[in-house]
Amino acid sequence: MTYWSVACSPDCRTPVTNEWHSSPAMQVSPLYVVTQRRDLAARYTTTTRQWLVARTTYRRLHEAPVKNISALRDAARRLDQLERGRAALLRDLKAQAE
Repeated sequence: MTYWSVACSPDCRTPVTNEWHSSPAMQVSPLYVVTQRRDLAARYTTTTRQWLVARTTYRRLHEAPVKNISALRDAARRLDQLERGRAALLRDLKAQAE
Protein backbone atom coordinates (compact mmCIF):
# COMPACT_ATOMS: atom_id res chain seq x y z
CA MET A 1 0.00 0.00 0.00
CA THR A 2 1.36 3.41 -0.93
CA TYR A 3 0.40 6.70 0.67
CA TRP A 4 -0.05 9.93 -1.22
CA SER A 5 2.47 11.70 0.96
CA VAL A 6 5.18 9.21 -0.05
CA ALA A 7 6.72 9.21 -3.50
CA CYS A 8 5.08 6.59 -5.70
CA SER A 9 6.83 3.40 -6.69
CA PRO A 10 7.42 2.71 -10.40
CA ASP A 11 4.12 0.79 -10.64
CA CYS A 12 2.13 3.79 -9.38
CA ARG A 13 -0.39 5.07 -11.91
CA THR A 14 -0.48 8.66 -10.71
CA PRO A 15 2.96 10.07 -10.00
CA VAL A 16 3.38 12.52 -7.19
CA THR A 17 5.08 15.73 -8.20
CA ASN A 18 7.06 17.73 -5.70
CA GLU A 19 7.26 20.85 -7.83
CA TRP A 20 6.43 24.15 -6.26
CA HIS A 21 4.85 26.72 -8.51
CA SER A 22 5.35 30.24 -7.26
CA SER A 23 2.70 32.82 -7.91
CA PRO A 24 3.61 35.93 -9.86
CA ALA A 25 5.15 38.67 -7.75
CA MET A 26 2.55 41.06 -6.42
CA GLN A 27 3.16 44.77 -6.46
CA VAL A 28 2.67 46.51 -3.10
CA SER A 29 1.27 49.97 -3.50
CA PRO A 30 2.84 52.85 -1.59
CA LEU A 31 -0.59 53.71 -0.18
CA TYR A 32 -0.83 50.23 1.34
CA VAL A 33 2.56 50.65 3.01
CA VAL A 34 1.63 54.05 4.44
CA THR A 35 -1.70 52.69 5.68
CA GLN A 36 0.05 49.76 7.35
CA ARG A 37 2.53 52.07 9.08
CA ARG A 38 -0.26 54.32 10.34
CA ASP A 39 -2.22 51.33 11.59
CA LEU A 40 0.80 49.92 13.41
CA ALA A 41 1.61 53.32 14.91
CA ALA A 42 -1.96 53.75 16.13
CA ARG A 43 -1.98 50.26 17.63
CA TYR A 44 1.37 50.93 19.32
CA THR A 45 0.07 54.19 20.79
CA THR A 46 -3.07 52.51 22.11
CA THR A 47 -1.10 49.62 23.55
CA THR A 48 1.33 52.03 25.21
CA ARG A 49 -1.54 53.88 26.89
CA GLN A 50 -3.00 50.59 28.11
CA TRP A 51 0.45 49.54 29.34
CA LEU A 52 0.85 52.78 31.32
CA VAL A 53 -2.54 52.24 32.99
CA ALA A 54 -1.67 48.61 33.76
CA ARG A 55 1.71 49.63 35.20
CA THR A 56 0.08 52.27 37.41
CA THR A 57 -2.50 49.74 38.58
CA TYR A 58 0.19 47.18 39.36
CA ARG A 59 2.28 49.71 41.31
CA ARG A 60 -0.76 50.90 43.25
CA LEU A 61 -1.68 47.32 44.18
CA HIS A 62 1.93 46.48 45.04
CA GLU A 63 2.33 49.51 47.32
CA ALA A 64 -0.99 48.96 49.12
CA PRO A 65 -0.64 48.23 52.84
CA VAL A 66 -2.93 45.18 52.52
CA LYS A 67 -2.13 43.25 49.39
CA ASN A 68 -4.83 41.63 47.29
CA ILE A 69 -2.79 38.77 45.86
CA SER A 70 -5.26 37.71 43.15
CA ALA A 71 -5.66 41.30 41.90
CA LEU A 72 -1.89 41.77 42.01
CA ARG A 73 -1.38 38.58 40.01
CA ASP A 74 -3.99 39.62 37.43
CA ALA A 75 -2.39 43.06 37.12
CA ALA A 76 1.04 41.48 36.64
CA ARG A 77 -0.34 39.16 33.96
CA ARG A 78 -2.00 42.07 32.13
CA LEU A 79 1.18 44.13 32.35
CA ASP A 80 3.22 41.25 30.92
CA GLN A 81 0.79 40.71 28.03
CA LEU A 82 0.83 44.39 27.14
CA GLU A 83 4.63 44.51 27.42
CA ARG A 84 4.93 41.65 24.94
CA GLY A 85 2.39 43.26 22.63
CA ARG A 86 4.25 46.57 22.70
CA ALA A 87 7.54 44.82 21.94
CA ALA A 88 6.02 42.97 18.97
CA LEU A 89 4.45 46.13 17.57
CA LEU A 90 7.71 48.03 17.99
CA ARG A 91 9.58 45.30 16.09
CA ASP A 92 6.99 45.50 13.31
CA LEU A 93 7.28 49.29 13.18
CA LYS A 94 11.06 49.08 12.91
CA ALA A 95 10.78 46.44 10.19
CA GLN A 96 8.36 48.63 8.23
CA ALA A 97 10.74 51.60 8.51
CA GLU A 98 13.50 49.67 6.73
